Amino acid sequence: MEMFDFRNAAYYFASYKKLEKAYTDFQLNALDDYDLSPNEIAVLSCLGRINTASEIALHTDVSKALVSRSVKFLKEKGYITTTVSDEDKREQYLALTEEGQKIALLIDEANRRFFATAFANFEDTEKKVLTALLKMMMRNLDID
Repeated sequence: MEMFDFRNAAYYFASYKKLEKAYTDFQLNALDDYDLSPNEIAVLSCLGRINTASEIALHTDVSKALVSRSVKFLKEKGYITTTVSDEDKREQYLALTEEGQKIALLIDEANRRFFATAFANFEDTEKKVLTALLKMMMRNLDID
């Protein structure tokens, strides 16, 4: 007996898209004063843990070209600095400026508020089950 009704696939995909849009909108609204794109927010939110554009592209699932473009704009806005790698001249190390650190803190706080709201009625076990299910789906589909 089939337990999953594949006719509901549109609902599942629409739900994922709505969640992603709600997350992006929440971040953009929280950072409205800074005129940042979603990709620029993704780059800023990674810095401190990840320090190269190629690692950010892998971590955020944003193309290298879009990360590179975001790095260029963030550097022009004075939010990050770049230094060229001694080993590979194509690779740049990224760091937050003082202003960039302030924005990164705002991003972290916006993320905390978003997920606190999204998971408000979840028990710890439900969060763990959701995480396990998502990991299993990604593994089943061979998605990194």
